[in-house]
Amino acid sequence: MRTISEIKKTMTDAILADATLVQALNLDTTKSWDAQMSAVSVINILLFVVAVGLHTMEWMFDLFTQHVEERIAAAYPGSVSWLYNRALEFQDDDEANDYYAQHGRYESAVESKQIVKHVSVVEKFNMVTIKVSGQNHEPLTAMQLAAFGAYMNNLKFAGVHLAISSIQSDDLSLTLRVWRNRLVMRAEDNAKIQEAVTLYLDSIKYGGMFNKTKLIDALQVIPGVTDVIIEGCVFDAHDSNTTHTVLDSQNYESIAGHITLNELTVNYE
Repeated sequence: MRTISEIKKTMTDAILADATLVQALNLDTTKSWDAQMSAVSVINILLFVVAVGLHTMEWMFDLFTQHVEERIAAAYPGSVSWLYNRALEFQDDDEANDYYAQHGRYESAVESKQIVKHVSVVEKFNMVTIKVSGQNHEPLTAMQLAAFGAYMNNLKFAGVHLAISSIQSDDLSLTLRVWRNRLVMRAEDNAKIQEAVTLYLDSIKYGGMFNKTKLIDALQVIPGVTDVIIEGCVFDAHDSNTTHTVLDSQNYESIAGHITLNELTVNYE
């Protein structure tokens, strides 16, 4: 999408290329528009208003196109968006799921039975990895997960393999070194540090990536904090394959789809 300045320059270049307008406005084609026209002249203000209007229209058209493409992707059977929406529609009810198996839809949407509240769907080749959890990121029970797996396998396309999991959030043990302005943060305030860390972890899109730099940015917003170094960053994943992961790189993709702060140590300077 073009900026307001780019749209305005397109118009001024067109004026400078028109001999009639150049003569009428007494312009010098060897100079740029801004070099010879006052910023507060009537024509400059009019061109700016037109440029703002065109920029707004282009922004609205782009937004509309984006919404249409998202709706198409979400409605296209078998797509990642489609599977994501179907996962959220799952109902923890045997009769309702029998009806779905026969008719390809639920007879009615009963929100109290829709136990899946968080979903991550990632497709690689013919394998689709689906991570889910319930309210407050609680994992589904074994029975609920079995029913959900049967539901998803019933609606998936032939040849597509699903890897479905619902486990407890990964635990994070974090050690920080924090420099502070003692005039602003007079005492060691672990509560504010913990709140900022938790807010950052909860802001990560379910199934998304933890990033050390973004965590530091979130901590430096705290009044009085001048600098932060992450001295230790250890993740515990509650699955059978990953028991203990130490973060040496910038990013970490949680096994469960969500991360919970388990232990926080702050060393102040």
